[in-house]
Amino acid sequence: MSGFRKHGRTMVKCVVRLTHREIGDVVAETRDISESGVFVSCSELVHYISIGDEFDAKLYSECNNISETSMKVVRLTNEGVGLVFA
Repeated sequence: MSGFRKHGRTMVKCVVRLTHREIGDVVAETRDISESGVFVSCSELVHYISIGDEFDAKLYSECNNISETSMKVVRLTNEGVGLVFA
């Protein structure tokens, strides 16, 4: 499947705080990141959201930098959720 991806993935683990208007805050960890989005490892989350749902996200890097952005659900798996930068 990676041959069909528009942007390559980089394996990066960082803490992410996702805020959803209905379920509130969820703190999880990224599995990988690309130019267009991230995959968040959180198997519990997939039971409460749907493709198209939107989140406010804060990504925390190892050097304590915080990136804030809006994200949209584009993929759900048993392991977590794929989010695209909005």
